[in-house]
Amino acid sequence: MNPLVLHIPHASTAFPAAYEADFLPSPAGLRQELLRLTDWYADELFAAGAPADQSIRAGWSRLVVDVERFPDDSRERCAEYGMGATYVRTTRGEVLRELTPARREEIMQLFYWPHHARLNLAARQRLERFEHCLIIDAHTFPSLALPTQVDFAAPPEIGLGTEGMHTSAELLALAERFFRAHGLSVGVDTPFAGTMVPNDYFGKQSRVQSIMVEVRRDLYLHEATGEKHAGFTAMQRLLSEFRLLAEGFASRGKSSV
Repeated sequence: MNPLVLHIPHASTAFPAAYEADFLPSPAGLRQELLRLTDWYADELFAAGAPADQSIRAGWSRLVVDVERFPDDSRERCAEYGMGATYVRTTRGEVLRELTPARREEIMQLFYWPHHARLNLAARQRLERFEHCLIIDAHTFPSLALPTQVDFAAPPEIGLGTEGMHTSAELLALAERFFRAHGLSVGVDTPFAGTMVPNDYFGKQSRVQSIMVEVRRDLYLHEATGEKHAGFTAMQRLLSEFRLLAEGFASRGKSSV
């Protein structure tokens, strides 16, 4: 174990069999939603060669439950688009599913809260052992805008997301320098803002640091099909290098402000 945790929330395309019938689009329509919303191969890109206990991965598609969203829709900006913790609208604004309060609560209890319990535990173990914890919130994003995007301008190649006391200036500078040194354009809190912080420590403990790293998908795959292209290996190698750099940063105790 080391102080670094990789959080990979949106790479899965799996649906629990008992919940498949909730979704209203045709198979082709659902496939299009998966193409736009899945962080394709994010687990392979960010976690190649990493210890198994370093990654916290969501087991189900974000169309089932989005573990990155606040559980309370009144606190979640994306709920305005029907894309809170439990999506009810597609990226085109069409009905994705109709959830009763009871069905939503069932999904949250089965899939959302257990994921956060694992994330809380990973952070707690690292605080106890190393006195600090660094989370890389691993994502990818499409080159064409989603309705939940903060900035609809031309997207950078790498987006870095921050969260107040949980993203130190030193941590942000480290990430910016690394990706720019490799010739990539970098946006801060664009096209998406924020980064995952375990619930138990959000807004409370600056020794839990976090930064979101988002890779624009056209750099490593064909967005129309979700198939990898020749850029995949180079991006995987680059992200592995960044992970090792972040591990060293965290191991020196630099993850806390």
